[in-house]
Amino acid sequence: MAEVNLKKLSRSELLEMMITFSEEAEEAKKHEEELKEELEKEKQQLLKEMAEERAAMLKSFDEEKHQMRTKFNEQKAEMQAKFEKDINGLKARLTREKEELQKQVDDAMFKIENSQSLAEASIQLGGIMEAAQKSADLYVETLQKRAEAEYEEFMKELALAKKHMLEKEQEILKACESKNTNKKSSVQGRKKKSDKVDE
Repeated sequence: MAEVNLKKLSRSELLEMMITFSEEAEEAKKHEEELKEELEKEKQQLLKEMAEERAAMLKSFDEEKHQMRTKFNEQKAEMQAKFEKDINGLKARLTREKEELQKQVDDAMFKIENSQSLAEASIQLGGIMEAAQKSADLYVETLQKRAEAEYEEFMKELALAKKHMLEKEQEILKACESKNTNKKSSVQGRKKKSDKVDE
């Protein structure tokens, strides 16, 4: 507004000027309140959207985590079934070897009963004991190696599953933080623009 010499204005002009100033001030105040109300609505809407997005991402993460657990349990069950199958195979093998050993014992006992000397009988018995020990050692060694291999594979699968879950959780947290930052910047930008308008 151009500068006005108030001394030259009449009383009615001064009154009219005061009314105009009052109306302009009221209009500016009303405009400021409208902007603040609009910004508050946008802020609440953004907060609602962020909460919904976060809830959706967490739900997705929980679903994926559940799927991973289901898959992990299935793999664990498969490994357990495989392990039991291997154990049953080893037991069947041991049974066959025991039967073979029993046959050897029976043959040896027959030979001992028909041997001519104690020395010959001792040699026959020593061969039986040696064969039995070798068979038992082989069974224990095979079983131990199989169990160690199965356990090592199981631990690797578990470590990979945990690593994947942690990586997914970090991705979700970073995505939430990034969206929060972008939306806060948008609100602040609109607020600065509003402040400039008020000025």
